[in-house]
Amino acid sequence: MPLEGHDIVDTQEGLDEEALNFQVENLRRAIQQLPDGYRVVLSLYLLEGYDHQEIAEILGIGESTSKSQYSRAKQKLMQLLKN
Repeated sequence: MPLEGHDIVDTQEGLDEEALNFQVENLRRAIQQLPDGYRVVLSLYLLEGYDHQEIAEILGIGESTSKSQYSRAKQKLMQLLKN
């Protein structure tokens, strides 16, 4: 999930560790603010590597529900990160 407008600071020595830590903390806080359903689907898809069919089976929801929850999670996450 690309986070447009939230690029990691790059210096001649590589990543600016302080800036990276700041951005990681902001992302972590934003993910925690997501509604439970959004957060679970986002985590299963992005972090755990499950596809939407597998997520649907795990959570007992439809595959289209998994896809829409993921899409809404990304939109909400971007909104939270902009604020």
